[in-house]
Amino acid sequence: MTDPFARTEHTFVLGQLLTFGSVATARDAARTINRLHTHVHGKLNDSAGAYSSGTLYRARDPELLLWVHATLIDTILFTYPIFIGPLSLLEQEQYYQESKTLAHLLGLSPVYMPGTVQDLRQYVNDMVYSNRLAATPQSRQLALHVLFPRIPSILRPFLHLNAQFTTALLPQPIREIYDLEWSARQQRAFELSTRTLRAVVPRLPSSLRILPITQRLMLQGNLSKRMSA
Repeated sequence: MTDPFARTEHTFVLGQLLTFGSVATARDAARTINRLHTHVHGKLNDSAGAYSSGTLYRARDPELLLWVHATLIDTILFTYPIFIGPLSLLEQEQYYQESKTLAHLLGLSPVYMPGTVQDLRQYVNDMVYSNRLAATPQSRQLALHVLFPRIPSILRPFLHLNAQFTTALLPQPIREIYDLEWSARQQRAFELSTRTLRAVVPRLPSSLRILPITQRLMLQGNLSKRMSA
C-alpha cells in the first residue's frame, strides 16, 4: 500500500461511477474493479479467528464478494437514518433489491444474495456474532492507517471526528476485534452530533449536500433520459 490516499480516492471514484453513472459508465467501472480484483489473492501469514496461517484467499471468492456487498448496503441503510432521516421499509427493500444489479456486475451471482433486506440484515448479524470475523496484525495496522493517516495538522480535527464516527457506527464485536474503545460519554456526544446533522443537512443547498462528482453524474443521467425520451 504505497499510496493509501490515492487508492482510497480511486476506489471512491469507481464507486460513484458504478452507482450514479449511466449503464455504460457503470459497466466500465465494474470491469475496472473486476480487473483489479483478479490480482488480489494469496494466503494468510498469520492465524486469525477460525482461519489458520496459510489459508488461501482471493478477492473474487463469492463469499468475500457477498460480505463486501452486504456490509456496504447494510451500512448505508443503517447510517442514512442516523445522519439524514428515516427510510420506510419499502424504500429500504427497494434500495437493496436495486443494489443486486451492482453486485451482479461485480461478479456476485444472485444465488448467493439474501432474498430480502431483512435476510441481508440477518446474514450480517450472524457474521458479526460468529467466529468468522477476525483481524490479523496486518489488518489491525491497516485499520490504524485508515483511521489515523498522516495528514496536515490543520485537518486533524476532521480526522478525529471521522475516527469517532467510524467507531460509533461499528458493532461492539468489531470494536473489540480492533481494540477500539467506546464509552457512554462518547456515545452521548455522537448522538448529539447526529441530531444536529439531521436538523441542518436537509436545509443545506444541494451544492453543499451532494459531492461535485455525484452532481455531475446525476446531471448526465437526467440529460440522457430526456434525450432518449
